[in-house]
Amino acid sequence: MSLLPHSISSDVSGRVGRAVARTGLTPNALTVLGLGGAGAAAALISLGWLWQGGAVFLAASLFDLLDGAVARATGRASDWGGFFDAVCDRLADFAVLFAVVVWASGEGASDRGLVIAAAVAMFGGMLVSYTRSKAGEFGARIRSGLGTRAERTVIIGAGLVLGGAVDLEALRICLYILAVLACLTALQRCYLAWAALRGARGD
Repeated sequence: MSLLPHSISSDVSGRVGRAVARTGLTPNALTVLGLGGAGAAAALISLGWLWQGGAVFLAASLFDLLDGAVARATGRASDWGGFFDAVCDRLADFAVLFAVVVWASGEGASDRGLVIAAAVAMFGGMLVSYTRSKAGEFGARIRSGLGTRAERTVIIGAGLVLGGAVDLEALRICLYILAVLACLTALQRCYLAWAALRGARGD
């Protein structure tokens, strides 16, 4: 179970993938563009340009939707592409949350609550990815979760935009939600892995 839908019809995905492929962009190029956009967003956030950084991060995250569609539409899907995409996603998430920590711990902001919430969100996000990959090593395929990357991206992106453009309290609330959701998702995946692996053994 996930909070947001994570897939579109194969027909729509194929048409979008073929349209983007005609620009000459490869799936890996789209992945790199997404990571570069997240890096730019992190730089803006660390300087205190919160809503601008949030907007850039949300825009860059669209490349994460396109690279898979292009790979499937052009027959370029590969294990390496999936691995590369996953690593870049983790780097992007870490960069943006670390940028929040840098800004919130600076002399101009010095907000201990934001620092702690962003740090816990980073920790929880790491566990969400780790539990999935570790379960996969033992044959348990786990893709669902309350707060997968799609949900976490929307929450942090919205928090940054609203926090910078409207009220900083919105960012604080979103970070608290993100921290709790990430940790709950990690626990949920631990349970799903336990149930899958226990069932595989016939216990």
